[in-house]
Amino acid sequence: MKEKFDIYKYRIIYFIEAFFTALAFSSANRIITNEEAISIAVYNNPICINLAKFSINYLNGYGVNISIIFLLVFFFFYQIFRKYENLGEKRLQITSSITALLFATFMTIGNSFLYNVDIFISKFQIFITMINFIGYFFLFKNIFIFLISLLKTKEISSLEENEKDKLSFIKKIYIKKPVLFTMLLFFICWIPYIIIFYPGTMNTDSVFQISQYLGSISWSTHHPVFLTIIYGSLMKLGRFLVNDNFGLFLNNILQVLVATFLLSYAINYIYKLTKSKKIAFFLFIFFAFFPTWPIHFYTEVKDVWFSLSFLLFIIMSLKFYKSNGEFTKKEWLIYFISMSLVYLCRKNGVYTIVLTFPFLTVFAKKKEKFKIIICSVLSIILCLIFIKTYMQAFNIEDGNIKEALSIPLHQTAYYYNNYDLNEEEAEAISKVIKLEDLKQAFVPESVDFVKACSESVETSDEELKEYLIVWFKMFFKHPMIYVKATLNSTYGYIYPNRVEYKDGIAQYSIDASGAFQYTNPSNLNLHFYESTEIARNILQRFAYMLRNMPFIGLLFSCGLYNWILIALTIIMIYFKKTRELVLLIPLYTILLVCIASPVNSYVRYMLPIMLSLPFLLSFIINDILKSKNLLTSNEIKN
Repeated sequence: MKEKFDIYKYRIIYFIEAFFTALAFSSANRIITNEEAISIAVYNNPICINLAKFSINYLNGYGVNISIIFLLVFFFFYQIFRKYENLGEKRLQITSSITALLFATFMTIGNSFLYNVDIFISKFQIFITMINFIGYFFLFKNIFIFLISLLKTKEISSLEENEKDKLSFIKKIYIKKPVLFTMLLFFICWIPYIIIFYPGTMNTDSVFQISQYLGSISWSTHHPVFLTIIYGSLMKLGRFLVNDNFGLFLNNILQVLVATFLLSYAINYIYKLTKSKKIAFFLFIFFAFFPTWPIHFYTEVKDVWFSLSFLLFIIMSLKFYKSNGEFTKKEWLIYFISMSLVYLCRKNGVYTIVLTFPFLTVFAKKKEKFKIIICSVLSIILCLIFIKTYMQAFNIEDGNIKEALSIPLHQTAYYYNNYDLNEEEAEAISKVIKLEDLKQAFVPESVDFVKACSESVETSDEELKEYLIVWFKMFFKHPMIYVKATLNSTYGYIYPNRVEYKDGIAQYSIDASGAFQYTNPSNLNLHFYESTEIARNILQRFAYMLRNMPFIGLLFSCGLYNWILIALTIIMIYFKKTRELVLLIPLYTILLVCIASPVNSYVRYMLPIMLSLPFLLSFIINDILKSKNLLTSNEIKN
């Protein structure tokens, strides 16, 4: 009798949860005004008006589509109850609730900024927001429970491959030279891009870097000096041998070759760890055929070299973890190179090294702890010496200090566009940036425009100090404005529904929007061939078509990868894999850098996480399954 009562109880519970989830998906993406409500309310009293507002807000709740969503969600929730026996487990309830709270918050914040809906504008809007939050909470809580139940019931044997199968000729070649064989397959898959987009695509930042190297403009550390040398040297060589196009091609084809090698090496290493051909196959398919990868690796932009260096660092960190720090001399050298490249290819890459190596010492045996410290510190010191020496030798200027003030400047612009400034505030701010520029250049989701305007104003150290004092005082007058400004330029990194804000899903051009007429001081003669124009457009349109497809399109989303990262962290905590959490620290450093970056939802800033997360995800999930099966086997023996 009690079992039957529980079934009916949970049916009612899941009916209510599914109903709230359906409400969250059918809520209006705008603020419902009193005027709209009064126009349909029979009586002009608060109850009638609020009922009218409520009905208008859920106009999307009428119809077949949302009803089908409700039924599917209810069925999904109830199936979890039927198949999962330990719903009352305290550890599961805590971790699933934390996950749901985080993701429901991300969805609420993201919807608010995407649709420009102030959730605190009225009591009614707060009420609607709470209903939506509850719906998202129930959805994500049950999804997390479903994932945990899936991992608990999945058999590792289904992932392992029978090694006694007869080997075909191709398999024999693969076994003999797995990395080279995989490289060849990658190259075959990507060769249409290499031919059609010859000499490769290019970001505008790279034009500045090449021009610095060629002496057309003064050098600066705004962009990595190391990559400026690479871009400039290859362009100079290409010019000498053939033309500018060939100079661009030399860098881009080198990136492709390095990418095919690192991906092949990483896939084969993960295969050795997991013994799963399915995992290796899916990793290959993702990187070989998902269109964002070939075009990114064929683009001259600093984030590509940084992402490849970051992937090498991640794989070496994983090897360090698996070997308890017992590296050969060759492996220590590769690890050192990976750390150095992470720093040299992006200035903030140093945070990745500094925040990771102290935790890596935990895995190492006593004599190896000293080595990882020396390796990390030495890589940073030598990179600093290289940069400083090169800067002095060629009189390279430090980047503009206002680069570090991009977030405060954006918050100031947000403040000025919402509130009036007093005399003291206006005077201090005008010494850093022109007030008219603060209005005209303000873009809620990008700091770049305000930052660019500020660089045209000469500012002394004393004036900067005055500005920062005023900026600090303004925070206490309207603190929520600063919070809104920061979230508006970063929410896309925690909200998968925000499509890429700048430059699209990838760079499909050399001269983006005719930028060369303004930013080509070296008169670089770079161009695609007219004969490949149709093919280029087809490949670009195909990628954007996929971006708009259900589920597949999410693979282009910055927010999705960070959601996976956060969910994976909590899953590891649930399965008590806290020791392995150190492997995710480098990815969190990139996430923090993205949040502090000048542009919202920028795909190229997310490349390091997008590139390395699939490998860590494969290893960690497989490790969880192996540990679970090992525990089950020990329980059976005992």
